[in-house]
Parts: sequence; structure tokens; C-alpha cells
Amino acid sequence: MFSLHDKLTLTVIGRSGCGKGTQAKFLAKRLRKDGVRRLETGRFLRQVLKKQNPTTEKAVILMKEGGLFPFWFAAYTWLKDIIEKGAAAQNMIFDGAPRRVWEAELLDEVIKWHKRPLPVCIYIDVFREEAYKRLILRQRVDDNSEAINNRLDFFETDVTPVVKYYEDAGRLLFVNGNQSVRKVWEEIDKKLAERLGGSWPREMNGIYNIDSGLNPE
Repeated sequence: MFSLHDKLTLTVIGRSGCGKGTQAKFLAKRLRKDGVRRLETGRFLRQVLKKQNPTTEKAVILMKEGGLFPFWFAAYTWLKDIIEKGAAAQNMIFDGAPRRVWEAELLDEVIKWHKRPLPVCIYIDVFREEAYKRLILRQRVDDNSEAINNRLDFFETDVTPVVKYYEDAGRLLFVNGNQSVRKVWEEIDKKLAERLGGSWPREMNGIYNIDSGLNPE
């Protein structure tokens, strides 16, 4: 029987363009020695949408419009990874999830069932104007002006309550995302060390060789 009491679950959320994907990569690199699984909601959704059926046809339109997927659709992507691929045996980093309170509650239930410590949420806060500018500059296919504004709108209405959910539970780490990539990482690293103590591995080299050319995700 697997013992999972020492496995970490970290969620990284924030506005589109806050750099959560970039920081999730650094988190994964830090935890690589103990085994880590990075669950990228956006990438998983794009893979699912390559299939052709009535559900994915509707979802493709939603993605192009910058709409918010139902919580059950997003949850399917990471539940599949946990159930079919055994992701729960490793440290897990949720990149861009949960994005609704229902999904956060579901994730807590899954983690409790596995007898793992409950998730700690890293919230990368960035000004809306800064997020918009970054998204326009990265020039991804689904990053047109209307879609970007739609995504930024649903953050305020749907994702902000998730931030409060973790804050009320005492499991939120607030990080200033209006800094350089390096400064954001250093703040995350420091706050995780303060929160997790010896459970968070510290390094002085390697991860700090950050490529300043990385585009925030």
C-alpha cells in the first residue's frame, strides 16, 4: 500500500498571463528528485479538443471565445491523470486549476481520500492591464482581444471566489505577480519554505538560472 502522507499538492492560479505556467515549471523542477506530476489544465484541454464529437465541438467554440469551461470538464482532465496514470503517487502541481469553488472542493475530497496533506494554493496576483499586455504579446492562437477580455472577466466572477476559499481555509499564499519572473519565483520559494518547513526542498543553484526570455503562461 502506498503511503502518501508526505506528498505535496500545490495549486497555482491567477489571471491569464500572470506567469503561472512558468512558475509551475520551476516548482516541478524543485520537486523532481522526489517525483512530481505537473497537471496542466490548459494543455490537457487542448489535447482533449483534438477529438471530434458533439462535446468537443461545443468546447472548441468556448475556447475560441475565451469562455470558462464547466468545472466538471476541467476536473475530468486531472481526474483522468490521477485515476488512470497514478499521479497521486507523486507530488502534484495543478497548473491553472481549480478555477471554480466546486472544483476546489472536489480536489480537496480527492486529496483527502488519498490521505495526502490538503492542497496549498499559490495565487499569483497581477494587474488586469499587465495581464492583458502580456497575453497580447505572446500571440497564441486563442489570444485575440475579445477572448482575452472574456477570460479576464470570468476570473473576476468565478476564480476570485476560489482565492477566498483557500484564504478562508488558511491555505493561500499570496504572491505579487507584477514583478520579474525571478522575483516572483523567489517570493514563491520563500513563502513555501515558511509554510512547509523541511517539507519544501531548498536549492541555491540551478533553478535560479532563469531564462528572462520565457513568456508568462
